[in-house]
Amino acid sequence: MNGPLASADLQQCEARLLQRRATLRSELLERLGPAAGADPKAIEVHDLKDEAFAHLLANLANTELAHVREELAAIQTALQRIGAGSYGTCTQCGRDIGRERLLVQPSAGRCLACQERMEKSAAPPRRETNT
Repeated sequence: MNGPLASADLQQCEARLLQRRATLRSELLERLGPAAGADPKAIEVHDLKDEAFAHLLANLANTELAHVREELAAIQTALQRIGAGSYGTCTQCGRDIGRERLLVQPSAGRCLACQERMEKSAAPPRRETNT
């Protein structure tokens, strides 16, 4: 069955969202410790290679934090949809997202068809090779 969620499935999705949110918040607090997201200028460097490496580390930390923030936002939005009674309905087309998709990805806001369309439109154009 790939239709709307039963009450038990909804409770399972909500519990998973709440657990993942708690995990991400904990990870975020750990990462925001004294060394996390350090300013590359504050890292002691001895040459240009060390400085470049310090910048790379800072950029990686910032990218990881951005991904965590995005996932937390998606979780919060899903929890709001649960509260509003619209969880499980695609935010683009209004159709059911589908039980299996929500059980695998509880923060999903789009049905599979709409998600695939969005990903294809956001994908960089393919480069053709002349071989």
